[in-house]
Amino acid sequence: MPSQIEVPSPASKIIAGLDAIQYETFNGNEVERLQVRAAARLLLSRLETPHERTWGFCFEHPVVYAALQTGIDVGLWKAWTDIGGGEKSIDELVKLTTPTVDTNLLRRLFRLLAAFYVVEETGEDTFKPTPFSYAIGDESTKIRASLQAGTNHYISTGLNLPSYLSKISYKEPTDANKSNYSETDPDGLAFFARCQKNPNFYEAFTGHMEAWTAGKTPWTKVYDTNKLLDGAKLDEGSPFVVDVGGNTGIDISHVLAKHPDLPAGSLVLQDLPEIIANAKVDPKITAMAHDFFLPQPVKGSRAYFMHAVLHNWPYDKAKQLLENTRDAMKKGYSKLLVCDIVLPPTGASISQSTMDVEMMAIMSASERTENAWRKLLTDSGFKISSFWPDPQQYEMIIEAEVA
Repeated sequence: MPSQIEVPSPASKIIAGLDAIQYETFNGNEVERLQVRAAARLLLSRLETPHERTWGFCFEHPVVYAALQTGIDVGLWKAWTDIGGGEKSIDELVKLTTPTVDTNLLRRLFRLLAAFYVVEETGEDTFKPTPFSYAIGDESTKIRASLQAGTNHYISTGLNLPSYLSKISYKEPTDANKSNYSETDPDGLAFFARCQKNPNFYEAFTGHMEAWTAGKTPWTKVYDTNKLLDGAKLDEGSPFVVDVGGNTGIDISHVLAKHPDLPAGSLVLQDLPEIIANAKVDPKITAMAHDFFLPQPVKGSRAYFMHAVLHNWPYDKAKQLLENTRDAMKKGYSKLLVCDIVLPPTGASISQSTMDVEMMAIMSASERTENAWRKLLTDSGFKISSFWPDPQQYEMIIEAEVA
């Protein structure tokens, strides 16, 4: 008898197609990769039952995060990465922990992490790192810092938000100092005050911001900075771009990379003293400690740039910050460039909508729609020239000038 030909099941065909998709499939095309990522999330939402989705939110996510954080606390991720990764038995992994973790405890945590593809289980009690777990141990990626910032800030404030909203009678939070975050803080401090008081919290948050910024499209590829060079008074020693609240300098460094012939001192990085003290920028960039709620000391720059700064603050504080900047600008010459999320009327992405509610939970702030941006900037004495969309469809650059 002729052998029967085994016909692949519909499920096996689908799985084979999905298995063929890898990060490398997109050859660095972030727009297409993010489109497929969004489609994969939508696929999972259609496949899961309501009970499965509930199980994930309430039961799975908290303990996975706990396992990740425990690995950070005992130095496991860093130690494993430092020796080059590689397949390790559970006993070998135990030897990488400080203090030493009980063997069966680590076995149970790694069983969970393998189920969620954080590590790969290669045999009984044997594991090897994935690119994700390896990156946690690589300090340069700032993945560890991002996870630690979640433990320090985001998890607790998210859990507290429902009770806080009930307490304020479900009004939209707008007080930057007395907030959901300050209610969770043991000393009643606001978010940035806590970061300033606790060096470990500051280090984790700053690292998280570096990782977040590094994963975005460089703003100089979204906005044509050659426009700023036309008519710029660089021969007079005038500043070219002031990066207001620029953290450790990723964004201002993009400008120098694109325009390496800019004279020294024409690029200025500003942030709080404790951040500037850790900024490692090119000597041609001036690193300046400055509180943006005080008058802007650098006058008449061709451009004042703010990346993910205004979304940290409710309307009144954002307006104050903008007015301080406006007063330093030269009308008809200076430009304001705001790189931030502009919420679409419909179809806000997971990243955009998450950031909006996260800002509410920790800052009493928000992401803004185009109309909200127009109101804020108009009320602060600006007129918007144009919106420059990021091809990743996450943020935009809002170009404005003194009205």
